[in-house]
Formats: sequence, C-alpha cells, structure tokens
Amino acid sequence: MLTSQPDVPVLTLHNISSEVFICLLYYIYSDDTELFPDNVLDLLYVADMYLLPGLKRLCGGTLAKMICEDNVLQLWKTAKLFRLSRLGDQCKEWMAKSIEKLVDRAEFAEIIEEDARAVVDRQETDSIPLVDDIRFHITSNVQTFSAIEEANQKLQVLEQLLVSIGLEC
Repeated sequence: MLTSQPDVPVLTLHNISSEVFICLLYYIYSDDTELFPDNVLDLLYVADMYLLPGLKRLCGGTLAKMICEDNVLQLWKTAKLFRLSRLGDQCKEWMAKSIEKLVDRAEFAEIIEEDARAVVDRQETDSIPLVDDIRFHITSNVQTFSAIEEANQKLQVLEQLLVSIGLEC
C-alpha cells in the first residue's frame, strides 16, 4: 500500500482489482495486454468505464473464443450491453448452429421476448432483430439440398418456439 507524502498526490480507484489495473496500464502503454477467462469480463467493464474502445474490442475477441453452449446466451447479453457488435454477431451465428438445443432453454425464450419488447411501437407481426439475425445465419451459405433441408428444419424449430411463446414475426 502506498503511503501519501505531502508533495505526492495519491489517486484511489474503486471497483478495480490490482490485477485488472495492471492489465489496464499495460494496455494503455503497449496497446496490448494478456487476457484470461477469469479477468476478461472485469477488464471489459473497466475498458467501458474508461472509454477504451480498443481494449473493449480486444476483450470481445477473447470472449468470442470462449463461446460454447453453456455461455452463448450470457455472452450475447454481454455483447449487447457493451455494444460489441462483432461478438454479438458471433453469438447469433453460434445460436443458429445450435438452435435445436437452445429452444429447450427457458432463458433463450426470455431473451427473444425481451428483444421483441425492445422494438419501439412493435406491432404484432413486426420482426424481432435477434430472430431475424438467427434466421439469416441459418440460411446463409446453404448450397446443397441436404443443407437446405437442415436449414428448413432449424427454421421450423425456431418457428415452433415463437408460436409457443406467442410471438409472430
């Protein structure tokens, strides 16, 4: 702990651990830092707080490498909260690939309902951005008949979820 001397100002930072602060300083001076699964979310929070878009992108890239079935929904929420469009798109692409598993999770339905409520003055048949993006990723790069069939099955699963939660789009 630093002790204050009369001619040396001391600045106290709250809500930041010393490990995260060291990574932050390293980034500020070198434009790069080491990110680990256990510090990347804390560093993302700090990067957002101190308006460091480059560090936010770096954190987003690290989080993108960590996407899996267990965390894709939480990472999508994080991407949306911190306005990390590339991470959000990678999450939506991952959702499209594993839609059959996600439709069974209540949290996925809640996210879709929340996204529908976020559309200002949404009419009953207006589109839902998250659903539109998932549909796009399901149908993009479809080149064979078997891929078309698989894409149609995924779209049908998504449509059944929308019907079950009372949404039309």
